[in-house]
Formats: sequence, structure tokens, C-alpha cells
Amino acid sequence: MNKSANKPNKHHFLPVFYLHQWAGADRKIVRFTKPYGNIVRPLRVHPDGAGYIERLYAVEGLPDEAKQDLETEFLSPVDSRAADALKAMLAGGDFTQAQRLAWAGFIATLLFRMPRAIASLKENLSQLWGKFIPGLEKIYAALPASDRNETLDDYLHGAGKGELAAKAMDAVRSLMGDEDVVRLLAALEWSVLTTDNAKHELLTSDRPVIHSDGLNHAGSHLIVPMGPRRLFIAVKDRSLIAKVRSAGQDKLVRAVNDFVVSNATVTVCGRTDSQLQFIQNRMGSETQPSLLSRLPEMQQAIVADLMQAWEMQSTLIAEALPERLKD
Repeated sequence: MNKSANKPNKHHFLPVFYLHQWAGADRKIVRFTKPYGNIVRPLRVHPDGAGYIERLYAVEGLPDEAKQDLETEFLSPVDSRAADALKAMLAGGDFTQAQRLAWAGFIATLLFRMPRAIASLKENLSQLWGKFIPGLEKIYAALPASDRNETLDDYLHGAGKGELAAKAMDAVRSLMGDEDVVRLLAALEWSVLTTDNAKHELLTSDRPVIHSDGLNHAGSHLIVPMGPRRLFIAVKDRSLIAKVRSAGQDKLVRAVNDFVVSNATVTVCGRTDSQLQFIQNRMGSETQPSLLSRLPEMQQAIVADLMQAWEMQSTLIAEALPERLKD
């Protein structure tokens, strides 16, 4: 049997266990999207029918059985462990260190797994691959015809590009699972705030994490909606939790919803459609760069040096290749 046939094509950037917290009595949530132009449309769906894009994390150019490894071999196990941790947190009982690390690991993935960040990565990857092509053309031209097992075009659009894409996704996986980040998140002071008395319910979206710049200073904080009436907060200084509470539930819910909706690029999710106008007025209006989308800017100087070295190296390889093949 072809193993790839059993691999899921629905790649959830918002896992089903997480979205299930917004499910009503009919076990459905409301998914808000903009299918046509700028008009927001609500649709009541099962949690499995929201928060995903077909083959979002697939690496084209690799063998079928390896294309979806980021989803099946990494994100799915992370989500499974986090689902158990969420149950324990909401139950208010004992919370083990393993569960704490599981939830911290899940939060770390939310910083990098969202659609716009992954799309940006793939676009930058395509541009980077284009910069390698002139050097590869020189090396290919230096090969004797008898050693050319495939055309250059086949390699450039197949295995070669797939190998680079795989390395990029491996880098994303390393960022998502960075042990230092997970331990830093796990070491923060945690609390689950309730907003039962707020006028409106909490929403979530494809940008559900609110966080400070850096998580290792006195004002560090990270906030994630974990249901229509529950809010996860992690801080460096526990006194900040009291300050957040002092704002009042209505102001807190409005501030959180304003952020997650304004930064949404693909979808907003809620328990009901009662906040449709709020979402229509704000969805995607103030999107901030994600951590992953900032990486290309941070790495421009590194890429420039890399390409300069590649230009020199590919020339030397092409010049030396005929002699080496004679040996």
C-alpha cells in the first residue's frame, strides 16, 4: 500500500482540539472568512472544517512519503500532547511537568505555523533557489553528456528544489521545537483567566498569540485565547497578571479580540456569529509581521555572503570537474 495515501491533506494551523473549545451544543463553531473580496462570511462548521489549508506544510519535490513529514511526524504529535495538557489546565487539577512542557511546546509552534508565515517562507525559498540556478548551470554544463542522468530543468524543478525546500522546512521545525524557547515558556508564570462576566466572548484566529518583544524581561507576556471564556496568560513577573485582571473583563476581551481579528489573514473563529460586524470592521486591518516572516530580513546579509561564496565555489567546481572525472 502507498503510505502517502494515508497521509492527511488537511494541515491544521489551528488544531481541532483547540478549536473544539469554541464548539456549541451542535459541536460546531463559526468560521469567518473572506471568500469574495472584503466581505466577511460566517459559516457554521465542525472544528475539523476550520483552521486548515490543504497541504500547507507539504514540501513539493520530495518523495510522496516524505512530503508531509512536518505535519505528520512533528505537528500532529505536538498537538496530541497539548490536547491532554489543555484538558488538565481547564480541569484545574494537578498539572505535571510533562504537561507543562507539552503546552509550552504547542504555544511555540503557534508562533511559526500560521499560513502567511509559511507562504512567505515558500516564496522566499523560491527566490533563493533562483539565485542558485546560474551556478548549477555552470556545473551542469561541465558534466560529460554520459554523466547527465537527468536534464537540468528536471533537476531544477524536481529533486534539487525539493532538497532545498526540505532543508527550509527542517529549519522551521527546529524553530518550532527549539528546546530553549520551550523551556523559557515553561518557566514563565502561568494563569488561566476567566471572562464569564464579559459582554462578548473571546475569538481566535490564524494569529492567536499576543506576545511582547522578548520573553525574558520584567514586562514579558504571552496571551492566547483558549476558549470563548478562557484566556491563557504567561508572564515573567506575576504581578502583571493582577494588572491585566484590573483592566476589567470587558476591556480585556475587547483588547484581545481586537488583536487576534486585526492580525488575521485567513480566518477568525468563534462560538457564534454575534460579533460579525466587529470582525468585518477589523479583520486583517493591522497585520503585524510574524516571527517567521521577519527571518528573511534578518538573514539578508547572510544570504548575500552565501551567494557570493556560491558564485566562486560553483565556478571552481565547474572548472575542475572535467579533470576530476578523468581520474
